Amino acid sequence: MEEKQARCAHCGSTDVYGMTRVVGYFSRIDNWNKSKKAELKDRQKGNYKF
Repeated sequence: MEEKQARCAHCGSTDVYGMTRVVGYFSRIDNWNKSKKAELKDRQKGNYKF
């Protein structure tokens, strides 16, 4: 299965990467293995503004 190319919502650049916070630590998603990425898709997502 091919992953969709991430794109910046502000400028449209594809020079971006995903991050997530797990137990207080930020982690780059592109460093994760296939099963960890599948687990991420099952998580509940929210819309958080910083």
